[in-house]
Amino acid sequence: MSDFVAILACVCLGVVLAVLCMLVGAWVGFKTKTAAPGERFFGGVPRGEVYSIPDALDALDEPGEEEKSVLQKTERFLSVLGGKG
Repeated sequence: MSDFVAILACVCLGVVLAVLCMLVGAWVGFKTKTAAPGERFFGGVPRGEVYSIPDALDALDEPGEEEKSVLQKTERFLSVLGGKG
């Protein structure tokens, strides 16, 4: 009789674990489908002021002295490589 109880307990434990895994998987699927842009997985949308970080594209209007020297060296190298020098 104790073997039957042990087997029944193992089967019940397996069923409970399977149902629990199914519920957690359904919750994860729901959270990923209904997430708003910028929302974290736990905790919702972060609060605070929105700010922007200035990027390097703002300063690309005029090449600097270093860039000019690199461009001159590159043009010289490509002219030699192309057979024009």
